[in-house]
Amino acid sequence: MDSMKSLYSKPLPSSRSGAFYNTFPYPTKISPEAIAVYIACTTKPGDVVLDTFAGSGSTGIAALLCEHPTQNMQEIAKNLNVTPVWGARNAVLYEIGTYAEFAIKTILSRITSDEFTEAVDGFLKIAQKSLGNLYDVTDSTGSIGTIRYIIWSEVLICPNCHTEISYFEHGTSRNPVQFKDKIVCPHCQKVFPIDEIPFATEEYYDKLLQRQVSRKKRIPAWIYGTTKGRNWDRQATEADIAHIAEIENNSPIDDAPQEIHWGDLHRAGYHYGITHLHHFYTARNYIVMSKLWKLAETYPKNIANPLKLLLLSYNASHCTLMTRVVAKKSAKDFVLTSAQSGVLYISKLPVEKNILLGLKRKIKPFIETYAMLQNCTGHVTIHHCSSAKIKENTNSIDFVFTDPPFGDFIPYSEVNQINELWLGNTTRREDEIIISVSQKKDVLAYQKLLTQVFSEINRVLRPNCYASIVFHAAKAKVWDAFNDAVTSAGLQIVLTNILNKTQSSFKQVVSDGSVQGDPLFLFKKGIAKKYASQLTDEDVLCSLLVDHITDKDFNKRTCFSRYVNRCMMLGVNIKMDAKQVYKFYDSQKRTK
Repeated sequence: MDSMKSLYSKPLPSSRSGAFYNTFPYPTKISPEAIAVYIACTTKPGDVVLDTFAGSGSTGIAALLCEHPTQNMQEIAKNLNVTPVWGARNAVLYEIGTYAEFAIKTILSRITSDEFTEAVDGFLKIAQKSLGNLYDVTDSTGSIGTIRYIIWSEVLICPNCHTEISYFEHGTSRNPVQFKDKIVCPHCQKVFPIDEIPFATEEYYDKLLQRQVSRKKRIPAWIYGTTKGRNWDRQATEADIAHIAEIENNSPIDDAPQEIHWGDLHRAGYHYGITHLHHFYTARNYIVMSKLWKLAETYPKNIANPLKLLLLSYNASHCTLMTRVVAKKSAKDFVLTSAQSGVLYISKLPVEKNILLGLKRKIKPFIETYAMLQNCTGHVTIHHCSSAKIKENTNSIDFVFTDPPFGDFIPYSEVNQINELWLGNTTRREDEIIISVSQKKDVLAYQKLLTQVFSEINRVLRPNCYASIVFHAAKAKVWDAFNDAVTSAGLQIVLTNILNKTQSSFKQVVSDGSVQGDPLFLFKKGIAKKYASQLTDEDVLCSLLVDHITDKDFNKRTCFSRYVNRCMMLGVNIKMDAKQVYKFYDSQKRTK
């Protein structure tokens, strides 16, 4: 137990970097190297590790990496002052998500790095030869160059004179870059707040749906290109608009339309006209993605699947209208970035990237990951089904490391369908553990489903073995559901810690009630009495503030996770949301 206390005495660092982390994006992805240290300190070589919510497959990767620890793993162990027992572990993973299951199996397919390199080089050469001309563009000298990316602009309608207004031209400025709060109509000179100006729409013939439909009107605004190694940018011209229209009207598409199954993420504003998968793309990028997918399918399955995963790794984050630009303080130009993780947001300035150029930048982490795993001897079993009923025998698992869905934080099935529709099969939402209005699952339904999984963890876990569970929530009701689920399942809390992600997600950065650091709990089999303490949660918070008064790492954003940890450890009812804790924190700071 002393060694376990040492392991949980310092926050576990989980960097958002490294070969595997950079292969394919996945919401709330955890570094496998951090998990591997926990596995190697809690188990022995040959033991079996279970993850009931596999997600990106980090736990499975971590179990394999224990055989060949990376420099980063050794550094984490050193900083935590622990002595892992390195050696191959086996893993059992449960995952209901179609995209996640495909990604895990493909990463673990044991294709060699040389085989992948040879295949992807040939694949991209064919793609460039057949599709590269779609990204041709003239520069300011009249020479033929290649599009790097295009900033598109939403078109707005003046509420007074009904003139069409380019949001890019009149709602932003460059050098320095700014997003304006108000727009002056160039025709009538009336001033309107941005959120009071309606967007323009247009009718067009949708070739996949074979009917007239309506969509938001968007125009190419600014083009970034390269000519013989020289990067340049310029305003989009009528010739550019005509070329794009020609591609949309004259390029053959024979795909069957794939309907988007909207849930809690649908917004009538920025999702106007988006009913099917191809509506998330510019015409050009949908054509390119479709042809690349068909090209991948011509390869043998052991090669085709890694090529498909490469495409999907770039797809939702960089190929769709969800790709965007942001403004950074004092920047002379817009900063290109990917789609926001965990949502399906489309900004007023969506970006069309050159997919062929982008894929080239995604190859390296795949090569490195396949090289890292190809000599590992551990075995990973992947079950594409709910973990509410685990197939493994009672008392057969040596350690559990898992990261359950965080209430209503991310609707994985809805988000991941942008990739899953290419795979031809979407996640069964009936099995999803989530708080969701669209799925008619409230907090009690969420708690019930979570309890079933935790009860199964209790059943399959060997006596005197442990389960590490990471959980993130900013709402007291979700924490109450989590606490109820673990105690009802017969799991007793032993220790608490913090998983310290070095880079926060978008939601964690922008939300007033965001939480920094994910609480991490160590459980064992045992009967825990819920709310066993006579203390109140306010008592806990007050003592926490006193204990950490000189702690430089303790601040407003980190105190909620520590408040949750202490309440869980003491058996105190968590009554305050993150916002309430922050308000209490500020009030206490003002009185000192």
